[in-house]
Amino acid sequence: MPRPKCPPEEDIVRALHDAQWDRANDRKSSTIFKGKNISVSRLSVLGLRELFGIFHAKLDGSPNGAIVAVGEINVGELQRIGRQYQHPMELTVEEDPQEDNLAHAVIPQDITRGLANVIIKTLKIHNEVGVN
Repeated sequence: MPRPKCPPEEDIVRALHDAQWDRANDRKSSTIFKGKNISVSRLSVLGLRELFGIFHAKLDGSPNGAIVAVGEINVGELQRIGRQYQHPMELTVEEDPQEDNLAHAVIPQDITRGLANVIIKTLKIHNEVGVN
């Protein structure tokens, strides 16, 4: 059964691991958005404070290191980037609630390294300090 798609008005976030972001040189790895079934979370379901708690509990022990920030993007903006990319791709965000993260969703398409780098440049970065 197909999962419901998130509307273009929604904002989503993706956890950024220590290994994915060279903070000293402000270089982010394409692995943040490269590949299939990219895991994201919906800000319309849970806020940043709750999501940071979930991300730390689930992901801090990963091989990519601890969660250092999250990157936010609007679903409609993500879709616009996909359609305007040199190799256009229709991107969708599909609801995929999990027991430990009701805001969980996925981007099911296979995102290339080049497209991932374009997406990453548009992210609004949220550090944990001062999360509302």
